[in-house]
Amino acid sequence: MALNIIGIDLGMHKVAMFHLFADGDLYACDAQIYTTPESEPRDLQLRELAGMVQEWVFLHDPAFVWVEDVLVGNNHRYSLSLAETKGAVLSALGLNRMQNGTDIRTVNVKAWKKEVLGNGNATKDEVRDYIDVSHPLYAPLCDGDQDRYDAACIALYGLQVTQRADGLQLG
Repeated sequence: MALNIIGIDLGMHKVAMFHLFADGDLYACDAQIYTTPESEPRDLQLRELAGMVQEWVFLHDPAFVWVEDVLVGNNHRYSLSLAETKGAVLSALGLNRMQNGTDIRTVNVKAWKKEVLGNGNATKDEVRDYIDVSHPLYAPLCDGDQDRYDAACIALYGLQVTQRADGLQLG
């Protein structure tokens, strides 16, 4: 069964996306990052980020999109900005759901780290090392960018969850 999944990592002024297509032993992948100018008004930043995500997701027509959920931490301003980005992205993805039936899910950072790396508190270095060592074909697409590494792991999380669910249905 072919699996077509996109993982999305959110930032205040950017989104990183990783597309993973798996059909048996054939794997194809692609990565993209979009950044908006910090000097741009917030409403325009959000509109631009949402539009970019919607266009990229429409282009790849995935069955699943996994978006990293917002972790509310000590820096409330940062958490609120991430929540704004998440809302804009989910709104844009809602159009993909209506048009193509795309299944959109969110995942907690500790959940994807635990599932993919075996450690819910994995560091940025451990995330990068995991991709570099375990999936060396994905590493060049990340181009040294931590957000792309995170997006790749989020896509891998979606792949693992989907494969496990398919196995339960067959069993």
